[in-house]
Amino acid sequence: MIYLDNAATTKVFETAIDAANTAMREEYFNPNATYKYGVAAKKNIELARKTIADAVGAKSEELVFTSCATESNNWVFARGIKNAKGNVVISAGEHSSVYEAATALKNRGVDVRIAPLTPSGTVDENALYGLVDADTCLVSVIHVSNETGVINPIKRICKGVKARAPRALFHSDGVQAFLKCAEPLDGLGVDFYSASAHKLGAPKGIGLLYIKQGVNVAPFMCGGGQENGLRSGTQNTPYIAAYAAAVSQFKRDSDSAEIAAIRAELAEMFVKRGCKIVGDGENSGYILCVCVPGVKAEILQNLVHERGIIIGKGAACAGAKRGNRVLAAMGLSPKEIEGCIRISLFCDTARADAIAAAQIISETADKLRSGNVG
Repeated sequence: MIYLDNAATTKVFETAIDAANTAMREEYFNPNATYKYGVAAKKNIELARKTIADAVGAKSEELVFTSCATESNNWVFARGIKNAKGNVVISAGEHSSVYEAATALKNRGVDVRIAPLTPSGTVDENALYGLVDADTCLVSVIHVSNETGVINPIKRICKGVKARAPRALFHSDGVQAFLKCAEPLDGLGVDFYSASAHKLGAPKGIGLLYIKQGVNVAPFMCGGGQENGLRSGTQNTPYIAAYAAAVSQFKRDSDSAEIAAIRAELAEMFVKRGCKIVGDGENSGYILCVCVPGVKAEILQNLVHERGIIIGKGAACAGAKRGNRVLAAMGLSPKEIEGCIRISLFCDTARADAIAAAQIISETADKLRSGNVG
């Protein structure tokens, strides 16, 4: 099998599995207990937090562990609005957990404004700034598109927003950017930043929310006061340990330049076969969205699956929905969207496997167009 749907989830590193197993088998104590084993478990959480914080350029106290990035995103929209009469601005390229959280606010009467995308897949910055005013209380722009891999220049956008609305809080969904983009969190200027562990070789069910030091936000979950009173509930110690282990291994094993070179080679192969690369802005290098003319992505996906190739056809979280809101916002027609596949790489993706998979995808598409599949 050649797995090329890493934007949906990644294979868990053995080091992460070992860390979780140790926490479950030997260090299973409640980290909030006051006896020495509980104190040791709490210390392990703080060591994991520091490992992750150091890796991304943040302070340990700025990271709060959550169950996933969807929870982190919902927390920001549920508790990050200080002015009940203020407006919220998001981009049309947001992940569904941001888009639907904003929609829920709109349904409650909040003024929610959506900035359009450019054909390259980035947010239209001038249009975004035109939506921001003195009453703007929250702005959210995804760092790296989960559909196309296109990077939004968050540092510049955040600075532009703050110049127009100094009191506004700025959030970015960093799920596909975390450790894959070079900028340290403390240099972006954001107030909130969401991340998910299972995109980095750790298990599903653990994520985090970066809350810039000095930013006050109400708890999303109330109870025993864990995570400095910000996120109650007994911490998921095995998965927190796995998260830190995965971050450490990814930092050791990742070669973003090599991954970007593989993506570029794949893109060139598909273009030569008459395909269109979707999203020509600056790319993280880990995601390639390809419009394959004359075929339906779902059929192509299923056929290459039979040959051991696993690819996506857009965000897995929206797999049950027809069409694609983000690609449509970029100006793609329904017919083009119907033929879009998503190939996503990881630090363990071998060039030879990626090239072989692209050849099989192209050959299968040719057979579909000619009606010779059978």
